[in-house]
Formats: sequence, C-alpha cells, structure tokens
Amino acid sequence: MINENMFCPNCGKADQQKNTYCRSCGEHLPDLSKKSMAFGGNTPEEQIKMTLFFNLASAIVSFAMAILLYATHWAKEDKSFSVYLAAAFFLVIGGWQISNFVVGLKLKKHFDRRKNTQATKEDLPSSENLFQMPKRNDLLNEADYRDIVPNSITENTTKQLSKKIKEKSS
Repeated sequence: MINENMFCPNCGKADQQKNTYCRSCGEHLPDLSKKSMAFGGNTPEEQIKMTLFFNLASAIVSFAMAILLYATHWAKEDKSFSVYLAAAFFLVIGGWQISNFVVGLKLKKHFDRRKNTQATKEDLPSSENLFQMPKRNDLLNEADYRDIVPNSITENTTKQLSKKIKEKSS
C-alpha cells in the first residue's frame, strides 16, 4: 500500500494529506501525482483570483452591451421587443456577475485572513528546541487553594486503626 501522506514544502511538517492545507503553516498542498486541469491555477487562491477577473470582465461587458443596445435602439421607430428583452437580459447577467464578484472578494478576504493568522516559519519550533520543556506560563494556571475542601473523615483512618491495634496488643 502506498503512503498518501506528504511533507509540507513550506514548513516541513510531516503526515500531511495531499490536496489540502498544511495543519501547521496553512500552505496549500497540491497533489502533484495528478495532472491539474484547473482553469486559473492549481491552488484555490489562484482560482479565486481568476474567477474574480472573469466575473468583473463579464459584468463590464454585459453592462456595456445593455447600454449599447438601449442607446442604438431607443429612439428608433421600428422598436423590437426582443432587443429590449436582450438588453434586460444583459443587465441581469451583469448584476449576477457583480454579486458573484462581491462573494468572491469576501472569500478571498477569508483566505487572506486565514493565511495571515497561520504560524509563520519563525513561529514554528526548530529541531533544536522541539523537545524542550515549554515555559511554565504555557501550561495550566497555578492551582487555587483558597476554596479547597477539607479532608474527609475517613482519610488517614488506617494509620489510626493500626495505632489502636498496636495499643491493644501491648
């Protein structure tokens, strides 16, 4: 059986899954054994950039075509209903592409925010200090003994019983 895990090329973290993100630094880990047929890039970030470009370009073209159709056929005497319907359809397409562009910008912002909050190479442990004890403040908080429950009645009774047995036997 072939091991499907890999090392992150950015930070070197082992046991990473292909075609996902590194659990340590957030870098995209493409599956290099498969040929990518993705239009616009191999990573989701590259695909989002290409999609944003096409959404904006098609919105501009759609609005331009609607304006062109309205401008060229507005004052004509032989007004065809289909020309106005086509112009309205271009306006709807343009509006849809603008809404897709806004959603894509939010998604890109989410990816950028996630990438910026991931650990950088400087934050990752080096091989020298990988097995060192963590600082005390990185562990649990110190115990609070102010509200401690007093000892139970049955605690330390075995010692008392053994003393009584010794006293009786003597």
